Amino acid sequence: MFIRLLKRATLAARASVVILATSLLASSQVAYGQSTSSVLDLQKTVQGIYQERKNAVVRVKVATETLSENNEPKVVLRVFSGFFISEKGQVLTSYLPTDNATRVWIEKGGISFLADIVGSDARTNVALLQVINLPDSFDYIELIEDKESLEIGALAFSVTSPLDFSPTPKFGLVTGYESHFAEVVFPLTYTRLSISIGPAEGGSPAFDADNELIGIVMATLPEVDSSYIIPTKALARIVSHLTQHQKVRYGLLPIEFEEKPDTYNIGKRVLVKSIVPGSPAERSGLQPGDEILNLEGSQIADLDDLRDSIFFKDPGDFLLFTIKRDQKELDFAILLEPEEDHIVEGNTVGSSNN
Repeated sequence: MFIRLLKRATLAARASVVILATSLLASSQVAYGQSTSSVLDLQKTVQGIYQERKNAVVRVKVATETLSENNEPKVVLRVFSGFFISEKGQVLTSYLPTDNATRVWIEKGGISFLADIVGSDARTNVALLQVINLPDSFDYIELIEDKESLEIGALAFSVTSPLDFSPTPKFGLVTGYESHFAEVVFPLTYTRLSISIGPAEGGSPAFDADNELIGIVMATLPEVDSSYIIPTKALARIVSHLTQHQKVRYGLLPIEFEEKPDTYNIGKRVLVKSIVPGSPAERSGLQPGDEILNLEGSQIADLDDLRDSIFFKDPGDFLLFTIKRDQKELDFAILLEPEEDHIVEGNTVGSSNN
C-alpha cells in the first residue's frame, strides 16, 4: 500500500511539474513576443525619425588661418554637424570664430555650398549660418519655442554627420538637467542625454519620440558616454539674437548667489551670497543672506531655476524678486544691466573636441 501511494504521489508530482513547465513556457513565449514587439516599435521609431530628418542634416566645415610655430601661415580645418532651420537656408551648428574664419561651407550629398556666419556665441557654443547657394532640395527643422522639457528616462534621438560619413541615427535617454558641470557655469539649464558624441558630431539636432526637435548637441561628456543639448526654447531665443545682433545679448546681475539645503535637508534654498558694492542691486536694499523665493512670479527652487529666469529676460529689464528675510517676504526690482557695460569674463563651454 505504501509503495502504491508513493508511486501515485510521484506521478502526481511529475504531472504538476509538466503543467508548471508548460505554463512557464507559455508565459515566457508571451513575454518574449511582447519584448520583440517593443524592440520592433523602437526600431521603427528610430528609422522613421532618421528617414524624415536626414535631409535636413549637413556637414559643416570651416577653414581657419593661424600661425605655425615658425610664424608661418597655416590653415586648420574643423568639421561639425549642422541642420537647416528655415527654407531660406539658415543652418545651426557649433560655435565658429567670426574673426579669423577664412572660409565656411556646408556639404550635402557630396556637394559643397558656401555659407556666411550670421552670428556666433561662444558661451552657448552655437553658431548660425546662412548658406549662399542653396541645394536644389533640402528639408528644415522647425524650432518650437514652447516645447516642454521631457521627463528623465524619456527616449531621445539624434541624427549626426560624423566625419565624412552620411547622416547617422543615434538614440538614448534623457538623463538629467544641469546649469553647471564641475567648475563651468552655463547660462541656462542644459539637457543631458545618454547619447555619446564623437568627432564632428557637435551641432547635431536631437528629437523626442514624437519626432519634434528638443535641442542641439553642443558638448560631450565622454567620461559617461553622454552629451549636453541646448533646449529648443532657449535655442529659439539664441537664433533670434544672432539674427538681430550677430551675438547673444546677456544681462548682468551684480549679485552672487549660492544654493544651500533647507532646514530639513529635503530641498534647496537659493540665497544672496554677495552684492557688488555701490551697484543698483545694493542700493535697492537687497542684502546678503536674503532667500530668493520668486523671480518674476516664478518659484525659484534651485540655481537652475534662477539662471533660466535670468537668461530669458532682456538686458535693461527690471527683475522683480520676492525674497524672505527674518520670516518676512519683501519685493525688490533689480535692473538686469547690459553685459557690454561691464568688463567680465564669461564662462564658455567646450566645443566637443570636434
